[in-house]
Amino acid sequence: MNKKTLLTALLLLCLSIVSYAQTERSVQYSVPSRNEYLLKDPVWFISLGAGAQLYEGEDDNGVPGNRTSYLSRLTFAPTLTVGRRMSNIVTLRLQLSGGSLHGYNDGFNGTYTRWGKNGSTGDDIRYLTKDPAWDYMGWVEGIDYEYSPVDATGVSVWHPTKWWENEQYYMQHLRYMSVNGDISINFLNLINGYKPNRKWEVNPFAGLGVYQRFAHRGNLVGTFVGGSLGLNVGFNFTRNWQIFGEARGVIIDDTFDGQKGDKNNNGIAQLTAGITYKFGEPKYIDPAIETRLLLPYNIARACDNMVLVPGGNIELGTGIDPLWGDTIARKLVAVSPFWMDEAEVTNKQYREFVYSVRDSIIRERLSDPAYGGDPTYKVQVRPEKGYTGEIKQRINWSKPIPWKNPTEREASAIASVMGGNPYGADKSGLANSALNYKYDWFDFKSYYAFISKLKEGDARSIVISKDTAYVDMRGDIIRETLSRTSHGDPIDFTNTYIVNIHPDVMVWMTDFANAKSERYVDTYFTDKAYENFPVVGVSWEQADAYCAWRTAKYRAEGKCNQDGFEGYRLPTEAEWEFAARNGRSELAYPWYSNRTHTTDGLAHANFRASKDLKDLMSPVATFLPNRFGLYDMAGNVAEWTTTTFTESVDRMSDEVNPDFSYRAVLADPKILKRKIVKGGSWKDATVKSGDRSVEYQDKGRSFIGFRCVRSWNFNEKGKFN
Repeated sequence: MNKKTLLTALLLLCLSIVSYAQTERSVQYSVPSRNEYLLKDPVWFISLGAGAQLYEGEDDNGVPGNRTSYLSRLTFAPTLTVGRRMSNIVTLRLQLSGGSLHGYNDGFNGTYTRWGKNGSTGDDIRYLTKDPAWDYMGWVEGIDYEYSPVDATGVSVWHPTKWWENEQYYMQHLRYMSVNGDISINFLNLINGYKPNRKWEVNPFAGLGVYQRFAHRGNLVGTFVGGSLGLNVGFNFTRNWQIFGEARGVIIDDTFDGQKGDKNNNGIAQLTAGITYKFGEPKYIDPAIETRLLLPYNIARACDNMVLVPGGNIELGTGIDPLWGDTIARKLVAVSPFWMDEAEVTNKQYREFVYSVRDSIIRERLSDPAYGGDPTYKVQVRPEKGYTGEIKQRINWSKPIPWKNPTEREASAIASVMGGNPYGADKSGLANSALNYKYDWFDFKSYYAFISKLKEGDARSIVISKDTAYVDMRGDIIRETLSRTSHGDPIDFTNTYIVNIHPDVMVWMTDFANAKSERYVDTYFTDKAYENFPVVGVSWEQADAYCAWRTAKYRAEGKCNQDGFEGYRLPTEAEWEFAARNGRSELAYPWYSNRTHTTDGLAHANFRASKDLKDLMSPVATFLPNRFGLYDMAGNVAEWTTTTFTESVDRMSDEVNPDFSYRAVLADPKILKRKIVKGGSWKDATVKSGDRSVEYQDKGRSFIGFRCVRSWNFNEKGKFN
């Protein structure tokens, strides 16, 4: 083989390798052109500085033949600043300063605040008054100043006896304190985007302050307002410590130095340096996408703070068979608009549910003759006009529970719910088996299907299967499925459920038997440090019960519009995936890239393959939201959907608002209790929006949480951000 043939072969081989690499590499839908980060938690800081200040007033630069040096007028300037970084760009500050200022008066063109602005001739001379500073300087009446007429009017006024330039030149001493409120702009972040390891900061600022002058050496007490502009330049030598230099120029009223003359305003110049301490460790989260313009539309928020996910169509799935790896067709579906929680339900939010159920059960038992026997813990429900049935009662929430100093019977009622379980919802523990929540669910699909057949004359009755539940004499929950013939009475389509709602805190051990997870068992749901973390160990049934409780709470509070309100529920798989993918079929993740990390190596989400993973779980909303304003739609915890899983679910569900769901009862085989879980979690190596996993509806996991949705109605108005 000659050299030409060999070189040609090598060239073709290189071209083939390059071509293959280009086709195999991941596609970047939007390559980051700058490093943009969101500092989720604003950073508080405190600064201590010192330097010099200079006052510029009426005669402070002297007069011809007697110029004063700036050095002779410099005084000490201390500063104390407290601030809060509101975003990567804007910072609000409050600065305290003060000290002594030196000004000058030449004893020729005016002495005190009543001196006229237009000079020393005519009627203005009437305003010339005795300057109290004269006595402090040791001036002698009759020698240095006197009270006598100075013009043809014959009006006697206080005046210096010597009126010519430089003859009575003296220093003014001003003591003051100021409080300035400033708004500062981080210039480098504004033009180059935020970088977590940036050493230098350049922060121009503008402020408005109150300046209090104190009585001193002839000057009277006075309060003034001043405006200022300045520049702060800082150098971050650690994450929490910074040294800075700052310049501030202040415009203040002409009379601040006690001398009113030709100038409309006087000024104060400050030049200081110091040190800044930033409280806490900043969170550099989700170095975003190319630009903020690719992030949300104007996000609409409902009265309950949910965000609106606009409707549209999307191709569901990844297009790859998860078992065999074959390419399969994706399903194009349409999704109507809906409201969605911006983040997963947190431990704090779910504990509110647990405590509400706890308190309702305790009040029930305080009114029960077998326990507390106090009927005032129940109140009668006012019947509607014309009602002749049994008068019902409800819990009296206005009557407090006697947590302190209960009677013996009250203590017995409380103890039946509280105490005994070391893994309860608070440090005193709960009798978890007592925390049962009862709620109803109306089967709209079956009801409307029968009404349609009834109107068309296809059926006069239908055999229905209805779920019901009750607590027997031993306190056990009994679930039954009743079969009966119905003629369309809505009560026949109303299913009753009783669910034990305390999360399974033992999932940290049962999910990972060979891992050291004791601290999560002991503290994750109970400790305040984890309040803002997503709740886990909650089964699909418990999540459904939470939605029912939240619906009842919404209606009872009456704070928001009730028109068209259908209640909270779990999202369908199609709704969840549409929301996660920003309504864009081509996006594999909630961000505008098919890579899990930025070019700087920071992760877009919390999952096992994250290069900067610091703990198993992150607080909700740690990373940037997608364009709908939804946080954590990938990673952290996977999320329940209402969609039931079967191997043929994609063929069985419709193309418009697909929702294949089956509410399995206790007696059903386990194969009917499978629900689709979306989003991936902290334990997963992949968190693509189209991926799905499956879990049994009665099983809680340490890596599965949930968020609520509710249907949008056309007359509901949201607030736009």
